[in-house]
Amino acid sequence: MKNVLLLSGNENSSHLFLGEAKRTAETRQVPLNFKASVMADLTPELLAEQDLVLLAPQTASDADAAAMNTQVPTVDIPNDIYGWLNGQALVKFACQELGLSVVGAR
Repeated sequence: MKNVLLLSGNENSSHLFLGEAKRTAETRQVPLNFKASVMADLTPELLAEQDLVLLAPQTASDADAAAMNTQVPTVDIPNDIYGWLNGQALVKFACQELGLSVVGAR
């Protein structure tokens, strides 16, 4: 199981997105454990638990400024995935970034 952190500036939208991504991963038996956080709640301990950090578009510059001083791969979520809150596409994107098979994920 790989841990994926969705980091955004708006807790409401990230939790909607997170729910869809979790449902998709569970339904399609993709080994991803999604968690969401906002920049203000980000801690070194939380980062250390992650295999991948996905940054919402509005958070990318803040995260760079926060100097994601970690060995965890950190990637911006494409606007078309985040803008539509497409959980299925997010699961596929996370799998690609982690080098996991995306069988069953569309």
